[in-house]
Amino acid sequence: MRIFCLLACASVLLLGGCAGKGRVTEGEQPAPTGKGAQAASDGKAVAGASDDDWDDVAEVKVSDPIEPVNRGVFWFNHQLYRYVAKPFSAAYRFVFPEIVRKGIGNAYDNVRFPVRFVNHTLQGRLDRTAQETGRFVVNTTAGVGGLMKPADKIPALADVPKADTGQTFAKWGVPHGPYLVFPVLGPTSCRDLVGTAGDTALNPVAWLGFLFGGAGWTTAVSAPSGAHGVPDQMDRYDAATKDSLDPYIAARTSYIQYREAQKKK
Repeated sequence: MRIFCLLACASVLLLGGCAGKGRVTEGEQPAPTGKGAQAASDGKAVAGASDDDWDDVAEVKVSDPIEPVNRGVFWFNHQLYRYVAKPFSAAYRFVFPEIVRKGIGNAYDNVRFPVRFVNHTLQGRLDRTAQETGRFVVNTTAGVGGLMKPADKIPALADVPKADTGQTFAKWGVPHGPYLVFPVLGPTSCRDLVGTAGDTALNPVAWLGFLFGGAGWTTAVSAPSGAHGVPDQMDRYDAATKDSLDPYIAARTSYIQYREAQKKK
């Protein structure tokens, strides 16, 4: 019952988020270091960007025409993160040992293969398309359905950059458009919002709702992935906003800079 409650809570917190919203949910980006860490204390954190990425994207700006509304939603999300998501994160880490959490994350990452395959292809990176295909085959077979990632031990298949629809639009020259903050789901831009719809359409987990005629199936299957992402999201959120004079600006800057860094990969 305790595990069921945790997963149900995760499905509410991250409904739709596990489909790739914002792309900061992959669970891979470390907290800022070097100049990025220093900037975090000034309200300009870059979640998951290297020092070189920081140099390239530090001055990127985004239109925020509905900032008062976004700030209101940000305040709501901040309370939700503080009083719901963080306690859930601690409980999730307590209930599930690290090896189980890692296996859940690996399996859902493996299932998202079509998202990366299609977008690498649309970006003209056929070498990465081939690498992703190789990773999927190896991890699905030798990795027991993707619970493990033996492909990481094969140099030719290791360290393949992620790809999503919003990133593809960015590489095609589509601008961010207005910055948006949604309740629960958090920050995005008009471009990435459309990209999220594309990622959802390509994600096999989302197909369940279509095949079985309801969102219940999708929520039930995606809940473990959502639960897995909460602790990493909380860590990145804290890294981006801790000690900043204006957490809203810090979070906005972090999101946009992270997406710009992804475009350069």
